[in-house]
Amino acid sequence: VIDIRVWQVLHAVGDVSSNRAGLGFTPRQWLEYLAVLRGLAKRLGVTVRAAERALFEAHVHYQKGNLYKTTPARKI
Repeated sequence: VIDIRVWQVLHAVGDVSSNRAGLGFTPRQWLEYLAVLRGLAKRLGVTVRAAERALFEAHVHYQKGNLYKTTPARKI
C-alpha cells in the first residue's frame, strides 16, 4: 500500500520525482516508495512503519486544503 500523504511529503522533499499528486501509482513507483522508506528508516534507526507514520503525521499537520481534488456531481 502506498499512502498518498507520505508520497506527497517524499515528493515535496525531493526523495521521489514523479507523480506529484500521488494518484494512480505504477508498480515502479511502489518499488521506489518502498526503497525510499526503507532507506529513511535505516538511517533513522526506526522501523519502516515508524518512518511512514511520522511522514503521514507531518503531512496531516502541514496540509492546506483538500487531500483530493473533488469535482461537483453532474446532474443527470
